[in-house]
Amino acid sequence: MPLLRRACNFRLRQCAAVNQQPQFKPQSENENIKTDQDKKFLTSYEKIHTALAADDLTGAKAAATELGDSGTDIAKANSLQEARSAFEKLSGRAKTMIAGQSGYYVAHCPMLNKDWVQTSTTISNPYGGKDMVSCGEIKK
Repeated sequence: MPLLRRACNFRLRQCAAVNQQPQFKPQSENENIKTDQDKKFLTSYEKIHTALAADDLTGAKAAATELGDSGTDIAKANSLQEARSAFEKLSGRAKTMIAGQSGYYVAHCPMLNKDWVQTSTTISNPYGGKDMVSCGEIKK
């Protein structure tokens, strides 16, 4: 009887250990980017990013109209400074969407202390424009 009790206790410990193991589910491609709307946002965001890095206010405003209400502040901007300020808000949303995704990078400008998302490892700073286009570093 003691042998059977030890075998049962051992089996119970094994079951408890298995149940305490973290359960991993396979991560699907773009798991955080859940909807077509998210993909559309990131596509338009990238267009705005590219335009601002080139000091192209007209291009940034045109791309912002693709975002609907989210892009209103950029679409109505009267200067690159206003557009870049509004872009900063969009960058927060983009950073959340791309967390853990391959093909996207969070970049940081230490001089302006601002972050943005880009699809290349080559820095293209939307906050500094042509004068500071290469200022920054990839964070993630």
